[in-house]
Amino acid sequence: MNLGEKISEARRIKKITQKELAERINVSDKVISKWETGKSLPDVETMLRISKELDVSISELYDCVGNTNTERMEEYNEERIWQYKKHTIISCFLVVLFPILLLLAATEWTYIDYLQHVLMFILVMSAIASLITGIAIQTVQFVRLYSYSKNKYYRSEYVRVLKKHGIMFLMCLFIPVLIFISIVIIFNLLY
Repeated sequence: MNLGEKISEARRIKKITQKELAERINVSDKVISKWETGKSLPDVETMLRISKELDVSISELYDCVGNTNTERMEEYNEERIWQYKKHTIISCFLVVLFPILLLLAATEWTYIDYLQHVLMFILVMSAIASLITGIAIQTVQFVRLYSYSKNKYYRSEYVRVLKKHGIMFLMCLFIPVLIFISIVIIFNLLY
């Protein structure tokens, strides 16, 4: 008996549907269907939740894993991870550029008054565009990788990368903005 058959059998003995099991272990019913048809396998953490919900020992479940045809499971997609990391770095650069451009815009320029206003306008618009573009790129890439990994065997590895680089992006977003706000407040207090 493979793992999918074991999950299906235990679920039927407990008289619960795929949807009910999915809700109890916090996955979608499509994921349960993929497990039961042998298209994918749950990760270790999820196996523990399945074991508790279906009153099946974890060793019984692991014994069935060896009988599951895992050739159909996709491998960990390094290319997608690299694309996400690359876009995170670009996004971080763009959001860090935001306060730098605003500080340049706030600087007194010794050009003709009209030219100073044009330069200030260009810098402020560039800063806003940089911030919006950085956030948009990060959001799109996050959603793409999260959606891709949703029903994958290596989901926990994808989620780990998403968390790590998501936190890095948030730090790149908030720290420069806080520094910029602090500088503006200090200048307002001094002058």
